[in-house]
Amino acid sequence: MAGGWKQNWQDVIASLPGRADSEPEAESASEEQGTHGSGITRPSLDGNAGADRETTRGTPGDSARPAPETRPSRGSGIRRWRMSGLVGAIGIVALMVWYYASGDQVVDNPPAPDVVATYDGGRITLDDIAEHMRMMSSEDADVLMRSPNAIVGVVEDLISDRIVLRWAAERKPQGDESFRHAAKHIDEELSLAALSDQIHEEQLTVSESDLRAYYDANRAALAGQTFEEAREGISRTLKARREPDYVASYVERLRSNASITRNYDLLRVPSPTDDELRRYYDENRDSFKLTRRVIVDELAFPIGSFGDAARQKAADALLRIRGGATFSEASADKEGTRMASGREVAEGTEAPEWETAVFALVPGELASVFQAEDAFYVVRLVDSRPARSRELSEVRAEVAEAVARRKEEAWFAANGDKTLFTIKSERYNLGQFYDEFRELPRGLRLEYSAPDGMKRLADDLIDRMLLVSDTYDQLLDVKTRPQADESRLRLMAQMMEQEEVDDQVVVSDADIQDYYSRNSDLIAYPPKARVRYVRIGLGSTADEKARARERADEAYEKLVPGFLGKAEEFAIVARDYSEDSDSAGTGGELSGWVGEGADPLSEMFDHPFHQAVMALDPGEIGKPFELGDSLYIVEVLERTEAQPVSLEEARPYIEDLLRERRHDELAASLQARLLDEAAVTVYPSVLDSYLGMQPRSADR
Repeated sequence: MAGGWKQNWQDVIASLPGRADSEPEAESASEEQGTHGSGITRPSLDGNAGADRETTRGTPGDSARPAPETRPSRGSGIRRWRMSGLVGAIGIVALMVWYYASGDQVVDNPPAPDVVATYDGGRITLDDIAEHMRMMSSEDADVLMRSPNAIVGVVEDLISDRIVLRWAAERKPQGDESFRHAAKHIDEELSLAALSDQIHEEQLTVSESDLRAYYDANRAALAGQTFEEAREGISRTLKARREPDYVASYVERLRSNASITRNYDLLRVPSPTDDELRRYYDENRDSFKLTRRVIVDELAFPIGSFGDAARQKAADALLRIRGGATFSEASADKEGTRMASGREVAEGTEAPEWETAVFALVPGELASVFQAEDAFYVVRLVDSRPARSRELSEVRAEVAEAVARRKEEAWFAANGDKTLFTIKSERYNLGQFYDEFRELPRGLRLEYSAPDGMKRLADDLIDRMLLVSDTYDQLLDVKTRPQADESRLRLMAQMMEQEEVDDQVVVSDADIQDYYSRNSDLIAYPPKARVRYVRIGLGSTADEKARARERADEAYEKLVPGFLGKAEEFAIVARDYSEDSDSAGTGGELSGWVGEGADPLSEMFDHPFHQAVMALDPGEIGKPFELGDSLYIVEVLERTEAQPVSLEEARPYIEDLLRERRHDELAASLQARLLDEAAVTVYPSVLDSYLGMQPRSADR
């Protein structure tokens, strides 16, 4: 589908009654919970639960909007649920207004000098803020201490945490298997990350002589750094080189000290038999039918690109082809034309108008110009192939894959309770293994498919379990408990938003139709034009600018001389006056079509040019106008008018917009209800006193 109309989508949204200038931040809870496969597939110690991300939703066709100001946050990669709606209205925005106000404000006295906020069932104190900061890196904490905004954000986080916990106390998500499974993986990732850090800090040592030898051998690559300046980087490099061998020997020691039994025969799923293939083929014979198909050469002239001229351009191309030109030659000078050679089309996959015109042809016949949906077509039928059923021999590989997949699922279901392996008397069954296998990304599932691949996966799982068990033996799970608790809180927040907001968002066909009916005049392909122009640079001094304007006026008078005058050819004037070397030699003609673009940054400069062009009729020459460092004289050779976009083309974008709006409405409603139930109250005077003890940012 041509995408030119999407650039207008923001203007459509902005033009609607009651549309706010900015939309509330909304975050989807649909991202994967945890990183299930990151520590399974290799016995690496680089456990990583992801990176915190702040996202904003954008309307279709929009460039990415700048992310909001971020602040240091806790957690291991599970996205924070922001109380960005009515929390702000009730408490946080009031805090921000108070903080930036010029004078003090009278507020209710807090129940205690260190209480920043209260809610039904508890308090948020300055100690809570300090505890939050202790969980951060020193760099993040330093940033937070210098930013009043970030301190206020901590209060917001703590309020949202308490509200999520209140919801979880009623919902009890810990009883869900999916929650326990995700939490288990996150705990393991955190412990493995702690083990990796410990190995790097305590066990992967590098001697002084090794550091010095590396420095001496790589002086040129170190760009003049002294040994002391390069020491830390060299140490990291040498440790990274040694880590794979160290980890391999580390895991081998764990294996040798563990009692491991394996029953990998369970991974050998019986292969499909010929009878099973034939039975599956007979049961699904209809799915192997081929509908009638045609092979065509085709030119399409989109109305969105050519407007009213699209039909004529198609007719011109048809005449040229009938005169002996190839399809490529017939479209060579028509930018925007879509060409296909030898395209295979199955009946029922194209627009009815297209199929009516093409399927009636005989091989070698050219169709008359016809319109189908948003374009005019020139089509030649190369070949026609009747409908038929494919034989089993043709689809054997496809059938074998389907039967193998069905047998695999049945095999693991029937044998799921059988023990695949044991580690230190801990039993791990086939069903648990298959759950892990199915959670892998598709590429890894392919890598680990078949018995040999599944054996490798089982061995990798054993190595992972040995490493995790070692972290428990070293009490590293105790060290990571605060981060694990935070991760559980993030999972609960995701579940809350998923269940209370995301799962409740419904957009019906009637909603989409109603929106389109009310706004169809605003949803259109933008107009475009072909132009030729004269460009005269303004120079840098006042005298140069004055001479440029005189020269532009002189050129314009030659093109549009006035009453009874005779205009000179535009090509001659462009050759004599234009300072654009690329176009002056071609009569000033600009290749391609001009119109509003999808890139908002380039459109900031181009819009005045497009605005001047679209004010002219075909054949009209506009007066000189200034843009950037030049003066322009433009003649419009041909133009299209705005073309309406069909409901089917606009449907996915309208649906996205309506879903976003409904999501925001439900999120605001949820936030208002939870805040009301929690009876949240914020005490700015306490925070003011606390911030008075911290360095204030210079821009306050």
